[in-house]
Amino acid sequence: MLFAALACAGFLCSATGSQLAPRVARLAGSGERAVLVSLGAAAGGLLLLGATAAVTGPAALVLLALGYGFIYVGLGAAGPNENDLLHRRVDSAGRATALSVQSLALQLIGALTGLIAGHLPAGAARWLLGGAVLLAGALLWTRRTAPLAEPNPEATSVPSPSR
Repeated sequence: MLFAALACAGFLCSATGSQLAPRVARLAGSGERAVLVSLGAAAGGLLLLGATAAVTGPAALVLLALGYGFIYVGLGAAGPNENDLLHRRVDSAGRATALSVQSLALQLIGALTGLIAGHLPAGAARWLLGGAVLLAGALLWTRRTAPLAEPNPEATSVPSPSR
């Protein structure tokens, strides 16, 4: 029953993040920056979960709830912005392949992270490793600072023959 409640809370937080994705992109100034901010929020949530190892009592429950919420809201807000960037960068002929590669990469990273985290000692180390990896992934989005330009239909049209 507890797991069902946690799963439901995670889905609700993720849905809230997805609803906030356009607003985050507007406030951040671009989709790339929105992904950076969103993944940074999720990494902050993992770090809050790591902090629960050092705290007891009601403070640990507050940190747990905040961390859990930040993770799922952050990941929920990052997803639509990442999908928008993929849609604009990859033409329709290669989009299915790009989505498959993205899915396989996420599954591989998840499997490797699970194997590594399983060998870590109990406590904050597991959460801190996850937070550090997610933060490093978020920092990859800082390389691209200029927003993508909208396609110019005149630049791609075929000029008409002159008479």
